[in-house]
Amino acid sequence: MLFPVLNLLSFLASPALAYATAREPDHAHGCTHGSCYPATGDLLVGREKSLKASSTCGSRKKDPYCIVSHLQDEKKCFQCDSRRPYDPVYNTISHRIENVITTFKPHRKKSWWQSENGKPDVFIQLDLEAEFHFTHLIMIFKTFRPAAMVIERSADFGRNWQVYRYFAYDCASVFPGVSKGPLRKVDDVICESRYSDIEPSTEGEAIYRVLDPAIHIEDPYSPNIQNQLKITNLRVNFTKLHTLGDNLLDSRVEIKEKYYYAMYELVVRGNCFCYGHASECAPIDGIKDEEGMVHGRCVCKHNTKGLNCELCDDFHSDMPWRPAEGRNTNACKKCNCNGHSNQCHFDMAVYLATGNAAGGVCDHCLHNTMGRNCEMCKPFYYKDLSRDIRDPGVCTACDCDPDGSLNGGICDGHDEPSLGMIAGQCRCKDHVEGHRCDKCKSGFFGLSAANPRGCQPCQCDPRGTVSESPKCDPVSGDCFCKRLVTGRSCDLCLPEHWALSHDMNGCRDCDCDVGGATDNHCSMENGQCRCRSHMMGRQYWGGPLFALFVLVEQREHQPGRPATWTGTGFAKVPEGSSLEFSINNIPYSMEYDLLIRYEPQVSMPRDWGEVRVTIIRPGPIPTSSPCGNTIPADDMLTISLIPRYSSLEMFIGGDPASIARKQSYERYRCHEGAKSVTRPQISNVCAKLITSMSAIINHGALPCLCDPQGSVSSVCDTHGGQCRCRPNVIGLRCDQCAPGTYGFGPAGCKACECNLEGAVTRSCDQLTGQCPCRPGAFGQRCDGCQAGHWGFPNCKRCLCNGHAEECHQRTGACLNCRDNTGGDKCDRCANGYYGNPVLGTGMGNQCRACPCPDGPNSGRHFAASCYQDNRNRQVVCNCNQGYTGSRCEECAPGYYGNPSQPGGRCQPCRCSNNIDMSDLDACDRRTGECKKCLYNTEGPDCGVCKSGYYGDASRRNCRKCTCSFLGTEHTQCTARDECVCQRATGQCQCLPNTIGLTCDHCKPNYWNLASGRGCEACGCDPNNAVNSACNEFTGKCQCRDGFGGKTCTDCQENYWGDPRIQCRVCDCDPRGIETSQCDQKSGHCVCQQGVSGVRCDQCARGFSGQFPNCQPCHQCFGDWDRVVQDLAVRTKTLSERAQEIQTTGLTGAYEKAFRDLEKKLAQAQGIVNARNTTAEAVSSLMELIEDLRYKTYTQTLFTINMTLLQFWSLTLNVVLNVLLLLFGTLFPPGAYDSIHSSYNKSRDAERRANQSTTTTPSTVSQSADTRRKTERLISAKKDDFNRKNAANKRALGDLNAKAQTLDMKKINEKVCGTPGDAPCAESLCGGAGCRDDEGNRHCGGLNCNGAVAMADNALERSKHAEKELNKAMGELSLILRASQVADAKTKAEEAKSKAQAALDKATNTKNKVERSNNDLRDLIKQIRDFLMQEGADPDSIETVANRVLELSIPASPQQIRHLAEEIKDRVRSLSNVDAILQQTQDDVRKAEQLLQEAKKARNRAEGVKSTAETVKQALEDAKKAQATAEKAIQRARADIGETEARLAQVLNSEHDLNDAMDRMGNLGREINALKLKRAHNSVAAARAEETATMARDKANEAKQLMDKYHTVQELVDTKAKTVQEAKKKAERLRDEAKELLKDAQNKLQRLAELEKDYEENQKTLEGKAQQLDGLEDKMKAILNDINKQIQIYNTCQ
Repeated sequence: MLFPVLNLLSFLASPALAYATAREPDHAHGCTHGSCYPATGDLLVGREKSLKASSTCGSRKKDPYCIVSHLQDEKKCFQCDSRRPYDPVYNTISHRIENVITTFKPHRKKSWWQSENGKPDVFIQLDLEAEFHFTHLIMIFKTFRPAAMVIERSADFGRNWQVYRYFAYDCASVFPGVSKGPLRKVDDVICESRYSDIEPSTEGEAIYRVLDPAIHIEDPYSPNIQNQLKITNLRVNFTKLHTLGDNLLDSRVEIKEKYYYAMYELVVRGNCFCYGHASECAPIDGIKDEEGMVHGRCVCKHNTKGLNCELCDDFHSDMPWRPAEGRNTNACKKCNCNGHSNQCHFDMAVYLATGNAAGGVCDHCLHNTMGRNCEMCKPFYYKDLSRDIRDPGVCTACDCDPDGSLNGGICDGHDEPSLGMIAGQCRCKDHVEGHRCDKCKSGFFGLSAANPRGCQPCQCDPRGTVSESPKCDPVSGDCFCKRLVTGRSCDLCLPEHWALSHDMNGCRDCDCDVGGATDNHCSMENGQCRCRSHMMGRQYWGGPLFALFVLVEQREHQPGRPATWTGTGFAKVPEGSSLEFSINNIPYSMEYDLLIRYEPQVSMPRDWGEVRVTIIRPGPIPTSSPCGNTIPADDMLTISLIPRYSSLEMFIGGDPASIARKQSYERYRCHEGAKSVTRPQISNVCAKLITSMSAIINHGALPCLCDPQGSVSSVCDTHGGQCRCRPNVIGLRCDQCAPGTYGFGPAGCKACECNLEGAVTRSCDQLTGQCPCRPGAFGQRCDGCQAGHWGFPNCKRCLCNGHAEECHQRTGACLNCRDNTGGDKCDRCANGYYGNPVLGTGMGNQCRACPCPDGPNSGRHFAASCYQDNRNRQVVCNCNQGYTGSRCEECAPGYYGNPSQPGGRCQPCRCSNNIDMSDLDACDRRTGECKKCLYNTEGPDCGVCKSGYYGDASRRNCRKCTCSFLGTEHTQCTARDECVCQRATGQCQCLPNTIGLTCDHCKPNYWNLASGRGCEACGCDPNNAVNSACNEFTGKCQCRDGFGGKTCTDCQENYWGDPRIQCRVCDCDPRGIETSQCDQKSGHCVCQQGVSGVRCDQCARGFSGQFPNCQPCHQCFGDWDRVVQDLAVRTKTLSERAQEIQTTGLTGAYEKAFRDLEKKLAQAQGIVNARNTTAEAVSSLMELIEDLRYKTYTQTLFTINMTLLQFWSLTLNVVLNVLLLLFGTLFPPGAYDSIHSSYNKSRDAERRANQSTTTTPSTVSQSADTRRKTERLISAKKDDFNRKNAANKRALGDLNAKAQTLDMKKINEKVCGTPGDAPCAESLCGGAGCRDDEGNRHCGGLNCNGAVAMADNALERSKHAEKELNKAMGELSLILRASQVADAKTKAEEAKSKAQAALDKATNTKNKVERSNNDLRDLIKQIRDFLMQEGADPDSIETVANRVLELSIPASPQQIRHLAEEIKDRVRSLSNVDAILQQTQDDVRKAEQLLQEAKKARNRAEGVKSTAETVKQALEDAKKAQATAEKAIQRARADIGETEARLAQVLNSEHDLNDAMDRMGNLGREINALKLKRAHNSVAAARAEETATMARDKANEAKQLMDKYHTVQELVDTKAKTVQEAKKKAERLRDEAKELLKDAQNKLQRLAELEKDYEENQKTLEGKAQQLDGLEDKMKAILNDINKQIQIYNTCQ
């Protein structure tokens, strides 16, 4: 029996082996040129210990068992003892599981495996030590095959199990829900029944192939197929025993002893699983090698390693590991580290980023290199281009100054022209330059490592800096200033200069006015000089250089004549008399020239012109004053009180400016203008000099003091102070009316307008305006009569009949007549009254009210007037318009109302002016309703046009509607010319598509108004018409060239063709046509008689000759032509019949008749076969027989007809031959050829018809054969086709179902943060296959929680932290640069310098006092010389002596000297205060204004007091000022001490700021560390993003390639670990970013606290500054008092 078993094994193994041979590559090339696989063998060989069974008989003791056999077998029960292994001699009853392993030994049928009796659930399991390819399984049973079993496998060493196949006798009951097939895919799990039958009872086999040969496999190397073959464990579960049913009736143990599982042989075919990277396998360590054993450790090729070649070899990770596929080895590629490393790893993100070119990343790069291939230099190193990349010394250290370069001295590591990178080039900070970044750029200084920009910008003002040179010193930062500019930043002008600008010198001279300014110092910003009192602003003026101090007689100004006086006029002074003028407002002690103006009267002699003026002083002249050297003779002057310019310091100072001013004053004769009464136009030079003189004399400018009522504004003339007066107002201040005017007020003064006939003079009272009247004249202007008189100047009494008191002054007409009278003399009754009011008419001089119907003011008076008829004494009323009746008690025609009621009145009828106003019935006289509307109007107020009319009823222009009857809705018209339209516009209601006011024309692109149904659309062809419009009456469209017809859908006249394609011109010969239009479809021309042809260019049939001369043929032609035509018709009929026979066959024309015969025969047969035949049925039968006879006769006729048809055909041939002979003699050759050709065609058609029906094989027979073959093929292949079609439909359905279950949602949620079922256009976070507008892959984004978004967020947060820290560093550096402590120090230095200037001023004052003393000594010397003169008379000497003796000094020299020393000390101690005052110029300016106002008040007070009291009071004020100054100085000293203490606090704050700077330095170093961490995080985030991108691409590939779904699923599972690692990395990055953010926030909070401390210190400094401001005000007041005392002592007033 060995031979049959061997044959069985060979048969069973052959399909799998054949498939394995087909699947494996050609081994001729080995592993060099493609994939390679080890040989296939039995995996059980050598693995007895790895094979186990859950149940074995006799494993614990001897177990009995029986067999089911025939009755003739003697022994049926046996024993089993498997406690020891099987031995063919000593232990033949052992049935362990290892007995099933094929050994090819003689006792193979004597050993088997057997399970325990009656146990249905048993399994056999093979545990392999590695991954193997499993191809098929063969089981040969000793007993019945199992009624149900399951084959399972595990590919992960038993952790997870998958079912290969279910086997069951009844699949539906044992494995419900499992498909029974057919198998559509290699990985389908089905239930199969063919290996579960109860027969045979022994040696039944069960075979399972992993890859069914019936299923075509396109790619045997695909991951799906490889995964299906891969196993580490194989398990066969037996779940049900086959029994004979006796166990159901008898439960004894003996019954179960014959039911068990027993197996002769088990074959598990497979090979070592090496993913195509090995052609042989070696034993795994610890596994014993046996002959024929399939080993599990691959001998790897293609640079792979691992038990199953599942990994790339060391340093071969440049490409991802992949299984070998066919001719593609997919060998692992060696990493390229350029000789700087011998370790690397594979990075999928890098692989994808390089376009699947390389993914190896070198580890632990040496020689200062880094990068994926160790191709880049580390930071602070750069690539030496002269060396090879593999040279250990290719990376050279950077040579960059760490203070001036970015990132501590990092240089460009390599050349990159697109990025502007040069190997070894240092990257300088913003303000640094140089090869090593060791120099500040032009305009910057102070290279420092702490400065993020390297150098500080030069703080140079460009206006004050020399442009040709560098802006500042690159080390110290000092700027290079222009000639008139100073300061470290060249932002200050030199003293006495201002207007810092881009001029060559930088600043301009202050050029302060010598008189208006206190000195030549001005504001640097605006050039404002320090002016004297009232020398700023618009409301002050320079005082005049002369004044008239007396008010005298007014004098009227004569128009056209210049005034010769000032003020109001002259004082009349007789000869020899004297005038005394009191002058008490001289502002300045100096020499004056007095000017007295006078005019001799006309009666006086011309030589009267000498006037003597004597000056009477209030007291003796102090010798210390400028007038101290005046002698009595100087007071006897003829001209005086004009300031003498030669005595002013501005002209006699001796300096070049004074000399120039004096020369200009004299050259332009500026002093002449002061002597003229009128103000001549002076030059600008004189105006400036005189203004300066005025400012000196008046101690500044004088207030305008313009009267607010009399002047136009408060601004006066700056030269002289003349205010701008209102009309008729005069005076320097515009404070009085001019002569001849009155009523001083805001509008000026009004003219008196005194009547010359009634007034004494033209002048009037300036308050009331009353003119002085002559006797008999009255009124303010003396221009009227007294009350009750008229006719000025000849006044007469008014005549008013006692009804008025006054009358018009000119006309005498009475005014305000009483007693209801009127008229010029109150001589008639007023309107509404009647009577005679003239005096002397008795009792009739009364006016009574008109009764119309009641009197005036009664509310019922409707008359303009009335009168009393002299004859009947009746009162007649003159009614108002709208009223009638004797008492005007009724409404007139055209009016309505009820005037009889109180308050009633008549109103015009509101009928829109469309009634007859004279008709009483035109409107209702009570209600006003309109009753008789005229002018085609209607309505309650006649306000609308009548129906059928339109227009504006209020204008009486209602016109008849003129609607077109054809275009108007017929419901709107009662007749052809009676239609209704809109009453306002006249618009008629048009029919559809009709427009116009009268509906008289069609809409554009419509026509046929005459239809009366509205207009129709033109319907012009859009392609053939010029436009869509047509003729409004005919509907004819305007066609393009070549087209015609009503809608241009036809060809044009004399054209033919299809207008949709092309229209052609009719090409007719004009000589032979009847009309020029040809047939529009065929183009055939319409020919004349005797002409034929398409173009009518040849003679017709029956005509001969040369066209166009065609002549009719002989009469015989007509006879023969009719015969030939008849034959032609018959021939055509025969041809059509032959065509029909060819198509349907000979019997085709009679098929219907045959069917009718069969039908009637069937009916007859039915009647004959019927048992109960009625008379009616017999009658029907007889009819059918007759009908059949007729049909049979017809068929006989058909046969006869066929014979006759053949005979006729022969006869026809004979006739045709005869005709041919006749044609040869009668017709020309052309006609004969035509007939002969037709005959041949008929013969040919007849022949083909006969062949198609009679010949064999014919076309009809061939068609029938083809049809029969087709039907047989369809019948034979129908079942197979239907079966395959159903299988394909089910396969497509499964594919569709699985495609629908594909869900990328979870992957997208983990990677991109959004489910994958959302479309890319709507998904904010993107996903698999999504791309943005630029074509880039889109994954992640704002508010997305995927791995990509979390990595991006971590990167952005770290960048934000770095940006915030840099911003804080910048703000702190700005705070330190802009430190106000340094400003305070600078201002202190400036205060010191200005205090020194104050000291210099005091020194100058002392020098002036010494000069004054020298002048006094000179005066004494002059007096002495005068006394020594010989001509000095005793009286003069005595006078001089008395004057000298009268001189007194207010204090002793010692006291004055002591006082001067104290003043110096006080001024010297106020240095710091001056500096503070300089900082607050605005407050000083306000204080000066207040001081000037105080001076004005003091001057007004001094004008009242005497000179002695003024001097005394001034001395007392000086003493008080000294005391106040001493107290203020003490307070100032205390405040200065307190300020110094605050400065010490500021210094302490400075130390705190230094500490903060140190902390900021530490913070900066921490920031650098954070930057380094951020760089690492960025790399990690990039790797995570690339990994996520890889997963997305793989997922997209799975979605697009549904036929490779399982392959992609395996890849996604493989890469899930990578995604989880990326997620963990992203979470770590997020945690690190949170820590970075928290650290940055803590540091920012610390900076905020430092900033708060600084702000508190700043507030403290500001408080102290406010205290200093208060002290500044106090010290300013003290300085003003001191300056005043110095001025007093200088002038000795």
